[in-house]
Amino acid sequence: MKGQRRLLMGLLVVVLAGSLLILQTRRSPLTAATSHTHIIINVVQRKLYLYVGNKLFSTYPVAVGKPETPSPRGEFFITQKAVWGDGFGTRWMRLSTPWGIYGIHGTNKPWSVGTVASHGCFRMLNRDVEQVYALVSVGTPVTIEGITPFVRIRRPLMLGNIGEDVVELQRLLRLAKVYKGPLEGIYNQQVVVATEKFQLMVHLPVDGVATMKTISALQELTHQTGLHPGYLSRSLSS
Repeated sequence: MKGQRRLLMGLLVVVLAGSLLILQTRRSPLTAATSHTHIIINVVQRKLYLYVGNKLFSTYPVAVGKPETPSPRGEFFITQKAVWGDGFGTRWMRLSTPWGIYGIHGTNKPWSVGTVASHGCFRMLNRDVEQVYALVSVGTPVTIEGITPFVRIRRPLMLGNIGEDVVELQRLLRLAKVYKGPLEGIYNQQVVVATEKFQLMVHLPVDGVATMKTISALQELTHQTGLHPGYLSRSLSS
């Protein structure tokens, strides 16, 4: 009797160990994939590119912001995943833009996908957003490129400022090879140091404030590079 019980217990242990191994095998590809997942959205093309494991997984059409309510540009990350429903479709993913609430979401207006139609968010077909939602996590990087219309800096910028004009300043500082941080739209200490480096380089007063003279000098340098002004990331980092 005792021998039968020991045999049954041994078989149970083997079965449980095998089940655990199968579960781990099934989970590991998804875990590995999400840890190397990132998104690139091109506003001009109205396309979302999903990369998994540093390889292009799929391309999806998106609706982008109208001229009066443009989509943000820059380098952000996903801060929230949720199911909101109604006009946000079956899935919602919020972006880390510091000057407003923007996200990638589904829609109850599928005919608008691929057009210029939103209030700044990126609309996807529900079946597409569900696939993306399953493969990304909070913290997944999202690069949004393509500036139309071209962003103008109309004010001096300084420590503490936020906005898309700060993204443009960061882009110009990156072109000048004095800034290596993200294009996140926050004028932080790293941007102050980069501005000071550029001011020193072009013989302007060194105060870390992006005055209109500093911005003008940066824009002139940008024009001299010959780079297309409508791309934020890949063309600038190459």
